[in-house]
Amino acid sequence: MTDRLTVWFDGTFIGNLDQADDGTLVFRYDDAYRSAPRATPLSVSMPLVGAHHADAVVRPWIDNLLPDNDDVRIRWAREFGERRVTAFNLLKHMGADCAGAVQFLEDGDTFDSAGALVPLTDSEIAAHLRVLRQDDSAWDFVETGGRWSLGGQQGKFALARRADGGWGLPTGREPSTHIFKVGVARLADSDAAEYVTMRAAHALGLQTAGIELCTFGEELAVVVERFDRTDESGPGWASGLPPRRVHQEDVCQALGLPRTLKYQADGGPSAGDIAGLFGRVSTPRRLERVRQRFAEATVFNWLTAGTDAHAKNYALIHAGGSATLAPLYDLMSAALVMDDREVFYQGKLAMKLGGEYGIRRIGWRELEKAAADLAVDPDWLVQRAKDMWEAIPAAFADATDGAGPAIGPSVGRQFKDGIAGLIARLKPI
Repeated sequence: MTDRLTVWFDGTFIGNLDQADDGTLVFRYDDAYRSAPRATPLSVSMPLVGAHHADAVVRPWIDNLLPDNDDVRIRWAREFGERRVTAFNLLKHMGADCAGAVQFLEDGDTFDSAGALVPLTDSEIAAHLRVLRQDDSAWDFVETGGRWSLGGQQGKFALARRADGGWGLPTGREPSTHIFKVGVARLADSDAAEYVTMRAAHALGLQTAGIELCTFGEELAVVVERFDRTDESGPGWASGLPPRRVHQEDVCQALGLPRTLKYQADGGPSAGDIAGLFGRVSTPRRLERVRQRFAEATVFNWLTAGTDAHAKNYALIHAGGSATLAPLYDLMSAALVMDDREVFYQGKLAMKLGGEYGIRRIGWRELEKAAADLAVDPDWLVQRAKDMWEAIPAAFADATDGAGPAIGPSVGRQFKDGIAGLIARLKPI
């Protein structure tokens, strides 16, 4: 007997996902969708030229839609009475609002009951933030029926910004627009550090997801604007109408890799592999700039000790048969939350840059080598790195000051000193 989920792109039927009794998965495109002009594939790893795709590709793709935190998966399975903790079984219940445009419904279910946007007060949001800090597996709002799935390890939940500026919990088929995150428990002030790093990157000319540092009661949250949700007036519910879902996938999904291979050292993709991926999916007109944007990101992560910039922290935005690099997300400088000397001498990147993982082992010579891997001009890359090196301390200082009272004086000084110390140590390089 086969269990089936229907697969949709923002309300448009695209195919069926079937699970056999032994757990084997098959995805089959709908013939009408597959032949439609400018149809978007579910994944680069599942092209439209193939009517159906087998378990080896489908399993890692849908698994990457779910939290990396296995405790969250176990909790969800228990809540829904599922004996087997599989991606298919969890997406039966949590698949109506995923990363990208994709939605999963149980066979026979429809979009007739569209759901609603349940208003939330600041105190209700604060209460859930407190719970999440105490138990990082408590992602969902069980009591109100909010159902969505997000990847990653860090504690988070998804809400929608209402037209009046308030917040609501999407239920049923309603899309979320923002992701609320708490800091990594083992790293004090990592929530503020992520905000500052993202804002600094934006100031340096990198394309990043929108981000805010918000206080609800006494609870701090990093609030990230979803770049895979938009409407005619801008992100969120700015026009008063529900936003559209835009399709995206992370690099592991695009390459058909499981989440366990997100780090290059574990057998995951290199920066060169990702640059090669862009060569296959980008339009000729956009390819040079897409590769430059990715190269800028790798250099920024080196100069700021962004040691967790693995393959799942880069994504593609799809448009018809082509794709481009999504805005950067989950950026965080380790120098803000750890001793900058330790970061410099012991810090390692998630992907090699110029053949090296170690931050202190990378210099201009390695950048020239990296340029070949990244398929960009070496002179341009070295000059861009020098420009960023000079501008980083001020960009981080401005981002820290711009957070206002959400970042206290002592933490603000820690952030500024940490990044300045790292940059100073990189000077001889």
